[in-house]
Amino acid sequence: MRKQDRQCLDPAFFDEVFSTADDLCLAMCDGEFPYVIPLNFVRQGDCIYIHCALEGHKLDCIRRNPHVAFTLAADVRIHREKSTTYYKSVCGTGRASIVEDPAEKGRALDALAMRYAAQCPTPTPDAALARTGVVRIDIVELVGKRKLPK
Repeated sequence: MRKQDRQCLDPAFFDEVFSTADDLCLAMCDGEFPYVIPLNFVRQGDCIYIHCALEGHKLDCIRRNPHVAFTLAADVRIHREKSTTYYKSVCGTGRASIVEDPAEKGRALDALAMRYAAQCPTPTPDAALARTGVVRIDIVELVGKRKLPK
């Protein structure tokens, strides 16, 4: 990182950004060009969970190559008069896998529902488990960065 004073490797900083960011952008390998999409997510320890359909481009990419990258940002504020942006962000890499275990899927979907205050039933009904895909990203590396007002 060019500006070392902005780097943050403190686990408490990671926890703060993961708990306050609204979405996560996930980058997957898709041949010549990356495929990047914003997603709802929940972090549970050293794993990130996302929900999805049971088929589609995202899952095809993960099946071909499970190596992913992601980024998320919180407290983003543009200061136009100073031509700068204040933020807290996390970038990371991981290995994605499609969750098959119904118990793990249920825990992930319940955690997602709680994180976003969704008005869906919890615990997740079996019928919803059967029609919903869940991807787990095992975090390999995290790097934080921040620029705060002085």
